[in-house]
Amino acid sequence: MPLNEFHRIDEEYFESVIDEDFSFEGTAKTSESMIIKGHIKGRLDSAGLVIIGPNSVMDADISSKEMQCFGKVNGNIINQEEIYLHTPSAINGDITTDTMTVEKGCRINGKVTMIDPQAAKVDKPTDNLKIK
Repeated sequence: MPLNEFHRIDEEYFESVIDEDFSFEGTAKTSESMIIKGHIKGRLDSAGLVIIGPNSVMDADISSKEMQCFGKVNGNIINQEEIYLHTPSAINGDITTDTMTVEKGCRINGKVTMIDPQAAKVDKPTDNLKIK
C-alpha cells in the first residue's frame, strides 16, 4: 500500500483512532483494532490490528496481533501474526513476528526475530512483551 493509500483507510471500521493532535504517555491497552496518527510514549498492547500513520512517532514498546506501519517507532515490537512496514517507516528497536513485509525505503535499526506461527499464539499480547 503506497503512502498515499494511507489516507484512503476507512476509519469507521476501527474502534479507536488517535488523531495527530493527541499525545499520550503511559500504557494503552485495547482488545480492538486502532489507527494511531498521534504520539504515544510508553507501551501499547492491542489484541487487534494497529496502524501507525505516516506522521506518528511512537516512543513505545508495542505488542499486537497485526501491525501496519507508515511512521516511526522507537521501541520493541512483538506481533502475533504479521507486520507490514510501508515506505517511509523507521523502526528503532527489535521486532519479533511470525510474518514480515518490508517495502523498499524502510529502515530497521534493531534485531528481527521470526517466530514459529504456533509459538506466536498467546492468550494476552502482553505475555511476551519485554521492556528493556
